[in-house]
Amino acid sequence: MMSQEEINKIKQKVKEKELEKIRKQWFREYKKCKNVSAVCQKYGIHRSTFYYWKKRIDLESSGKGKGYAKSVRLISYSRKPKTNPKTYPDEIIKLIIKIRKRTGRGAEYIWFMLKDKYAYDASVTGIYKVLKRNNLIKKRKHKHKANKTYEAPKYLPGEKVQVDVKYVKIIDKLGKKYRWVYQYTSLDVATGIKCKFIYEDHSGQSSIDFLAKIRHFYPFKIQIIQTDNGFEFTWRLNPDIHKEHPFTTQCKLYGYTHNLIPPAYPRANSHVERTHRTDEEEVYRGKTFTSLEQLHKINLKTLKYFNEKRPQKSKHFLSPIKFGILKFRLHKQKLNYTVLNV
Repeated sequence: MMSQEEINKIKQKVKEKELEKIRKQWFREYKKCKNVSAVCQKYGIHRSTFYYWKKRIDLESSGKGKGYAKSVRLISYSRKPKTNPKTYPDEIIKLIIKIRKRTGRGAEYIWFMLKDKYAYDASVTGIYKVLKRNNLIKKRKHKHKANKTYEAPKYLPGEKVQVDVKYVKIIDKLGKKYRWVYQYTSLDVATGIKCKFIYEDHSGQSSIDFLAKIRHFYPFKIQIIQTDNGFEFTWRLNPDIHKEHPFTTQCKLYGYTHNLIPPAYPRANSHVERTHRTDEEEVYRGKTFTSLEQLHKINLKTLKYFNEKRPQKSKHFLSPIKFGILKFRLHKQKLNYTVLNV
């Protein structure tokens, strides 16, 4: 498969061949009428353009075989340099392409990886251009809507923990039938530390069990639990039930405030929703799971990687736990993964 640069070169050659034919017509017409103004008026060109090409075609050959033949003097060859002293070495270009294909991450992440692991200082713009030349940047189908900028409120660890549920598909061994299981996810807004666990259903009992797990998982005290308006968290949108939901009652027993986001407004839970996209891209996409045990195993592995190793741009390319330790001086510096063991 040809690269975009090679395709552009071929297109440019075809274009110049067509322009050469048009320029030959100018001089055929000039031989007939011997009138420069008439030729320029007929073909819609400027006199300076005509004399520029006339000067090129009237050049005498040096006789040493180093000049261009008259047949190709009407082609406008590119004066672009064939080499560039600022071009990245081939090894670095191959490394950029390899990281992109392996991780699917953008130019800024690749810049960080080159600087951190390979001690090579490249620019983000240069890396983006390398990706674009190798057709690794997809064009947007729709115009990107500009978000209204606002100053996000700042939180301390445990001051707000967002909780949400993601649907995950399990397929039987024959690959014909499937069923849904439910990934409960919590994310501390201040540090970005995540906790997740798979349940067979998304009932109030599962929500309470997950709340007990995150209570012992985080190395700091939780103050606010923020959820959407699903029936696993609240009966706020159920007109037939007027009593308090068991999840809200359990939050009060633990000393937490249970906040509910506005209905049909998932952006209010944007932090945990964004981690669901990360899970979809890095954990679930292109893979099939046949058992709950298999899901538990891979979720625990990816959760440890997310919290302890995965660099994040919004956290100065630190992992969430390192960011929490450096910025908030966490006393407990280990997460309690034992509560997630099945």
